[in-house]
Amino acid sequence: MSDHTPSTRRNLPFRLSVPENDKLAIHVVYALFALSVVFQIPGMLGVILAYLKRGEVAGSYLETHVTWQIRTFWLWLLMVVAGWLTVILLVGWLILLAAHLWLIWRIVKGWLVLVDERPIDRPEAFF
Repeated sequence: MSDHTPSTRRNLPFRLSVPENDKLAIHVVYALFALSVVFQIPGMLGVILAYLKRGEVAGSYLETHVTWQIRTFWLWLLMVVAGWLTVILLVGWLILLAAHLWLIWRIVKGWLVLVDERPIDRPEAFF
C-alpha cells in the first residue's frame, strides 16, 4: 500500500492551503503582528502570510481581515519610519509611541472581531 493514499493524507496534522485552516492562518497573522510590537521580523512574516492567504479567502468574511491586516502593516511601517526619521527632533518618539499604540489597537479590534467570526466593517479605514 502506498503512503500517498487519500486516507493517509487526511491524517496529516494540518495544511494551511485547505479552507478549514484559513481562519487559523488569520489568527497566526494577528499573533505575528502582536509579536511585532517588540520584534520587527514577525510583522514582516505576518504580512507575507496575509498576502498568501488573500486569494484563498476572497469572498468570505476573512477577506476583510486580510485587507485590515495588510493595511495595518503598511500604515504602521510608514509611521515607524516617520518616527525614526524625526527622532532627532524628539517628536519622533511620540510618533513611535503613537504607532505602537495604534498597532496594538488594530490587533485587538481585528482579533476580537475574528473570534466572533464577523467581518471587519470598514477594513480600509484608519481606525
